[in-house]
Amino acid sequence: MHEIRIEKLIRSRRRTIALEVTHDATLIVRAPLRTPAVHIEEMIREKHAWIQRKLEEMKKRPSASVHEYKEGELFLFLGRSYPLHIAENEDGTIERMDRLNVSRSLVPEIRQRLRRWYMDEAAKEIRARCMWFSMTTGHVPASIRITDARQRWGSCTHKGGLNFSWRLIQAPPEIVDYVVVHELVHISQPDHSKKFWNKVREILPDYERRRTWLRENERLLRI
Repeated sequence: MHEIRIEKLIRSRRRTIALEVTHDATLIVRAPLRTPAVHIEEMIREKHAWIQRKLEEMKKRPSASVHEYKEGELFLFLGRSYPLHIAENEDGTIERMDRLNVSRSLVPEIRQRLRRWYMDEAAKEIRARCMWFSMTTGHVPASIRITDARQRWGSCTHKGGLNFSWRLIQAPPEIVDYVVVHELVHISQPDHSKKFWNKVREILPDYERRRTWLRENERLLRI
């Protein structure tokens, strides 16, 4: 039996132990504050086969390239790949055309500048999708915020504010819409009960297909 390493142990006021295999193929354990280590180890042993299967599954999923920010490298935006092009100008702009054109003057800070560009574009696109679905469903967010979250594509606060990771804008439009609808429905239905999923299905009848795509391809979006 292969030893399974716990990447992170998070203790909180929760009542039960929960195991999470991340997209990076690591194990996170969430446990009540005073849970003895021996009980956590026992849970790991009981779930060993499941954990091992999930770890192997995650390792086989496609993953994002490590960017070096060089000419011709591919960058995702709304499901399409754009080759990076260093434009021979000094106007400090980034433009998405048939290529992702980045002004040569930005090269010294290209990673930070591209990240900011992605965040700005995500703000425009995701807010527009939120407004569209708000009008058609009646689920209206108190606020919409674009974040640098790496583990969660979206979240809903107890006051009805929605948060979205800028990395989501790399996914195809239908996947962005799925995450948007998912969080909008949370405004009125905070859990993941059958009632919640039925509400999502009313808006997106094929939500399961979209959810599956995100689960299987999320590592592609983790730049």
